[in-house]
Amino acid sequence: MTDLSLSIDGPTASGKTTLATALARELGLAFLDTGLTYRSLAFALDHEPVETLAADLGALLIHRPEVYARHGGGEPWQRHVILFRGQDITDRIFHTSLDRNLRTVAQNTACRAAVLALHRSIAEKHGNIVAVGRDVATSLLTDATLHLYLTAGDSVRVERRRAQYRNMPDRSIKVGPATERDLENRDAIRAMPNSLEVDSTYLPADAVLKAALRELGKYTA
Repeated sequence: MTDLSLSIDGPTASGKTTLATALARELGLAFLDTGLTYRSLAFALDHEPVETLAADLGALLIHRPEVYARHGGGEPWQRHVILFRGQDITDRIFHTSLDRNLRTVAQNTACRAAVLALHRSIAEKHGNIVAVGRDVATSLLTDATLHLYLTAGDSVRVERRRAQYRNMPDRSIKVGPATERDLENRDAIRAMPNSLEVDSTYLPADAVLKAALRELGKYTA
């Protein structure tokens, strides 16, 4: 069977993770959230200099994506797990105190190259995968079966993030307008023939999923 891969991009709290989880469950895919790797490096930056992280990322960090059974429809048989020096840090990477470190690693060219290499190895290993995050369409899954770009109104995105983390006071709820980079990615994805842009401002999650599956059907029939 030919590998099935999907990329999902868009600004913060536009519904990317919700859609990716639904697609992974429906289609039996691995689900890679690339942002988790960057948050893990933000955590690691408190323990190692950025140069070491970039040079030895493969030895220091293991990112196991969430994986659903191929028949779909059930719970994942493997959940997201991130190990740093063999220690599980999965539940320690969201604290607001790491936001400054996150900007540091995200802006470091060598770190970004190392992360991309790690993500490519994950995508190659699993084959059937949905990947979420900035630049996934233009750098990681350039040959994806379908590229998805989600948008939503600024106020809706703010409320979604607040609701998501209402009972998690240590997690950052900062949501700003779409950045220049978000818009550049949107324009790049719009230019791809196998792409779909969905404004989820007034759409429930199941309607976004149905739109994605309907579009995907054009390329897998």
